[in-house]
Amino acid sequence: MRISSIDIGTNTMLMVIGEQVPVAQAERNTFKKTDISIICDIHSIARLGEGVDQTGHISDEAFARAASIASQYKALCSKEGVELVKAVATSAVRDAKNGHSVCERLGAILGCEIRCISGDEEAKFSFTGANETVDLQTVADIGGGSTEYCTGENKTLLHRMSLQIGAVRLHERYFRSLPPSLHAVDSARQEIRKQLALLPQAEAMRRGDFVSGIITGVGGTFTTLAAIDLQLSEFDSHRVHNHVMTVETVSAITDYLLTTSLSKLLENPAIHPQRADILPAGSLILEETLLFFGAASCLASTKGLRYGVLYDAFERMG
Repeated sequence: MRISSIDIGTNTMLMVIGEQVPVAQAERNTFKKTDISIICDIHSIARLGEGVDQTGHISDEAFARAASIASQYKALCSKEGVELVKAVATSAVRDAKNGHSVCERLGAILGCEIRCISGDEEAKFSFTGANETVDLQTVADIGGGSTEYCTGENKTLLHRMSLQIGAVRLHERYFRSLPPSLHAVDSARQEIRKQLALLPQAEAMRRGDFVSGIITGVGGTFTTLAAIDLQLSEFDSHRVHNHVMTVETVSAITDYLLTTSLSKLLENPAIHPQRADILPAGSLILEETLLFFGAASCLASTKGLRYGVLYDAFERMG
């Protein structure tokens, strides 16, 4: 059976199609991620949440971009023989007053119900999708409108929370011109730190009984920074996945992004042209995240929310 999982985010619309690999019933009765063969993994940028932080509404222009991508995804699902489509929407739809209407209209194009998930659910799915170890780890999902943090060990979740900081939201509030002023950068840093202090992990840190474990990052910020560090001329998911970056490396890249004009950033082949404007904000969130957790390094994952939704769908079907 083939299932499609679609993640409708503030900046991106992502889709992964997976097929269950036959496993002898006598062999085992528990679901494993290795039971799923990935048919395709598609990334598109709709910037659905453009202006939502200021207006509280998803614009007609943003919807049109998302609708065009949804039509492409629907056609690909038909071509690949997908039998079930699971679609979720996150921060932009949660925040927008017309979010429910947008979900209904996009769902009509996709031919499925789109579920607007909570920040807590988003953190859980991101952890499930990115988790590839039984060791303690903290998964950070830097999105366009929000960032989710989930600490867990194997399949046990210890702390999770969604914060109202994201690359698009921060960019629209503080970085309307690039490079941003020192005052704008300082204001953005203070906002990030204020939000990070709300995490349940922060309370555990104050008690002295919290260890973050491995910091695993999902989302375009992590994967693009990894591509920059690897000096890739074109994106290579195999090289980016599980690429490790030290906090010093992240700080150096963040400094480069915050002191470079948009025209120069667009010349860097490792940076997607439609992500260049919001990348400095996303990178600043990552740098502050690593400093907050006292982490020496982090690793980038090309998986995340959409994989978590996909694995959950297959597991529920037994």
